[in-house]
Amino acid sequence: MKSHKLILPVTFALFLSVTITSCNKKNRESENTQATLPEIKKEDLENEVWRMEELYWDYVMKNDTIAYKNLWHNDFTGYPSFGDGVSDKSKIASWIPELHEDKSRIYSFKLYRKAVNSIADVVIVFYDFDQILTDEQNNVLEKKTFKITHTWKKFGNTWLILGGMAADKTERL
Repeated sequence: MKSHKLILPVTFALFLSVTITSCNKKNRESENTQATLPEIKKEDLENEVWRMEELYWDYVMKNDTIAYKNLWHNDFTGYPSFGDGVSDKSKIASWIPELHEDKSRIYSFKLYRKAVNSIADVVIVFYDFDQILTDEQNNVLEKKTFKITHTWKKFGNTWLILGGMAADKTERL
């Protein structure tokens, strides 16, 4: 009779021992797997996203709204400098064709990197940029300065903009 009473506690102790040993083995395997993953430096991530910002403006300069829209996450929401409110991805490229309508006005830009900060696979960028319109003789017809922030996240090998904000910094007299 006493041996029956011991079966349950012994079985439970054996089960507990096997479970703990198994968990410890899985944790060690997980640690080894994590150690073999390549570590990307914070600075490298930030520079990679800065190159995406430069590519973004190249698309604007080339009036390539299709490639430009591919930089944006489908669930993007942001506060652009155009319009009077927030925008989603469907409206985000609407301002680009207007820059290129008048063929006598040549569009160019200049970027001023202010800060880039990565937190894991999310990178936040802050910068100013000049939007410059010139004539064929390179006379400046219009110059506006904007401040921009974008939040990028990496999905697989692709960086996408999750959110952002732009504001006109041009002095008004």
